[in-house]
Amino acid sequence: MVVAVSLAAGAVSSASASPRVVLGSASWAPHGKGFGTAHPQEIFNGGDANGSVSDIQWSSWGGRTAFGVGEQPIFKPGGGYYSRPVQARLHAVALGRCYPGGPLAYRRLYVRDPVRPGGPLGKWYLWSGSSSLCHAP
Repeated sequence: MVVAVSLAAGAVSSASASPRVVLGSASWAPHGKGFGTAHPQEIFNGGDANGSVSDIQWSSWGGRTAFGVGEQPIFKPGGGYYSRPVQARLHAVALGRCYPGGPLAYRRLYVRDPVRPGGPLGKWYLWSGSSSLCHAP
């Protein structure tokens, strides 16, 4: 009987130990949204609208890298925003911890978007030019 109870306790502790992977740290964008959370449907830097991506659909979340697709407002040449957002591609990488004892996190985010609605995708670049999503830029 003691062995059965011991095995059951071990099974519960293994199940609860499965890691939760988040995107960077909430402290990276204290006035933003989505950072420090698991597979966020929206991310926002807390500044201009082009620092946001919404309706994000993630694949391979929790794996070594994760890919996402979402809607992003972008600037028009000469000012303002295009009337419709573009489809942005996201690539979350550098799985690790932002601080000791913290959750596993994707610590770097790349984005690729077109320069105009319907245009070809540009090159991959670091989200907000930041090499780490762990500390405020």
